[in-house]
Amino acid sequence: MTNEMIPQSPLQLFMLCTAILTLKMILTGSAIGALRVVKSVFISPEDYALVGKTAAAPDGQIERLRRAHQNDLENILPFFAVSFLYTLTGPTYRVAWWLLWTFTTARILHTICYAFGLQPWRTVVYEIANVTLIATTVLLLLKVI
Repeated sequence: MTNEMIPQSPLQLFMLCTAILTLKMILTGSAIGALRVVKSVFISPEDYALVGKTAAAPDGQIERLRRAHQNDLENILPFFAVSFLYTLTGPTYRVAWWLLWTFTTARILHTICYAFGLQPWRTVVYEIANVTLIATTVLLLLKVI
């Protein structure tokens, strides 16, 4: 691996983590859609009417992934904003690496744990990501106050 492939600044690291998390969210959303088609469990009455079926009860696996995706929207989007601004304050690469990679890794693990119903691990990795986001936000506040 050449040095060009390794992020050299906190901003480059942010861009890499953002790309990874965005791809994870796209894949989670796509998995929900694919499962809906495969299991013929749709989101609205007109979807059922399109295929000539009546509404079915919600599917547990689809709902689990949907909740994981909703949780991503509630947590990853604030990470994008806060982490971007934080990287603009000139943090050390080491601190930025720990914050951004920890959050990114924890959110990937959170989706896996949510998809497979792995408790207490889902809560543990959620809180790891949450503490990391809080720390990033506090460090941002300290830089701008």
